[in-house]
Amino acid sequence: MNTLAIDGSTKATGIAVFENKELRYYTCIYEKGNDTIGRIIKMANVIKTVCGTYEIHQIVMEDVIPEDVKHNDNVYTALKYLQAAVVFAVYGLNIPIEFKTASWWRSRCNIRTGPGIKRDKLKEEAIKFVKEKYNKEVTDDIADAICLGCAFLGIGDKIESQPFNWE
Repeated sequence: MNTLAIDGSTKATGIAVFENKELRYYTCIYEKGNDTIGRIIKMANVIKTVCGTYEIHQIVMEDVIPEDVKHNDNVYTALKYLQAAVVFAVYGLNIPIEFKTASWWRSRCNIRTGPGIKRDKLKEEAIKFVKEKYNKEVTDDIADAICLGCAFLGIGDKIESQPFNWE
C-alpha cells in the first residue's frame, strides 16, 4: 500500500511517499508569487500528479489549528484552502485522506512539545529524526512530511531512546 504524507504550506509543501512502510520518495513543492490561490492550485495539481505516478492508496495531511499559526486568520484560511484543494484534486481518484495535527505526529515520533518549546526547535527535532532514522539530510518541510508519514504508519519511534532531561 502506498501512502502519501503531506506537510502543507502555500509556499513550500513537503511530501513523502511510503511503499508499505518504506520511504520511497520525498521532495518539497515550492511556489512563488503573490497569488495565494494560484500557488494553492499549482500545489494541488502537483500532488494529484504524484498520486498517479506513485499509485497512492491513502493520504495523510497535516491538519492546521489556529494555535499552530498563532491565530493568524489569513494563514489559517489559506492552509484550509490548500487542504480543500488537495481533497478536490484527488476526489476522482478515490483516495482516502486523513488529517492529523502536528502535535499528534510529533508525539508519535517522540518529539517533545509544550510551553516554552519554540517552532525552530520543533523543526530541528524533525530534521534530526529523519537523519537518525533514514540518514538523510532534508529541509524542515520535508522532515515534517516524513515524520507525519512515519507516525501515521506506526513507524515513528526514534531508533535510539533518548534519556529524559529533568532540567
